[in-house]
Amino acid sequence: MLKFKFQRKITVIILVFCLIIILSYYLGLSRLTTRYITIFTNPIIATANYTAAALSDFLAVYLARADLSKKNDDLNQKLIELAKKNVALETLRQENEWLKKELKFFDEQKENYLLARVLGRNLDYAASQIIINQGLSRGLKPGLAVTTNQGIIIGKISSVEENISHVRLLSDNVSKIAVTVAGDKSALGIAQGLHNINLKIDLLAKDIKINENDLVATSGLEENIPAGLIIGRVSKVEATPEKYWQEALVEPAVDYQNVRLVTVIIPQKN
Repeated sequence: MLKFKFQRKITVIILVFCLIIILSYYLGLSRLTTRYITIFTNPIIATANYTAAALSDFLAVYLARADLSKKNDDLNQKLIELAKKNVALETLRQENEWLKKELKFFDEQKENYLLARVLGRNLDYAASQIIINQGLSRGLKPGLAVTTNQGIIIGKISSVEENISHVRLLSDNVSKIAVTVAGDKSALGIAQGLHNINLKIDLLAKDIKINENDLVATSGLEENIPAGLIIGRVSKVEATPEKYWQEALVEPAVDYQNVRLVTVIIPQKN
């Protein structure tokens, strides 16, 4: 019942409004009516136009920001790709330079050699080893000297497989190699890996003068290891009255963790 009364009121209001419009037209009041309607509707139209313009500006700014963000992401990706290419080119340049020097050095030394690349490494407290991409198929065997940077020995091959070899670095705790200090043939000793970081020379005669920064090299008294391969420099000399021998700590000539390319020295057949 209430709903019917409400609908009837709405209907009456609409009819009255239509009647006023019709009478205004016939009585010459249409212009006045139009003016009042205009006055009434203008704020609504203005608000709608302002809202539409604001919404249009918002959408334009949003789309511009989205486009700018996409362009920025694309530019960052291009920069990353360019940086990767630059790193690859620089690495290739360095390796080419290394190869030229290495080939020149061993050609002058008249040594047989084989170039290899480091495939992996195990450098921790328990062991200090690397894996290279040459093996039995290229004539490698345990005990051969592995060098880098024109005659700097970094280790010896410990085991071989068909196409790879395991290299025990000189800093490995169980590594040992016959050495001489400062080129003095009487300054002979055995260098052993210490904590997988550096080396320690034992059994050096106390009457031999050894100083910090003296060069340490292979003595040649070991099978398959030529004399004169650089190991490093003396960083500290340890001598006490109660010992018959003196000892020396040796800092490797290169950082083993940064070695990527190596040369294996292959003994010449007699």
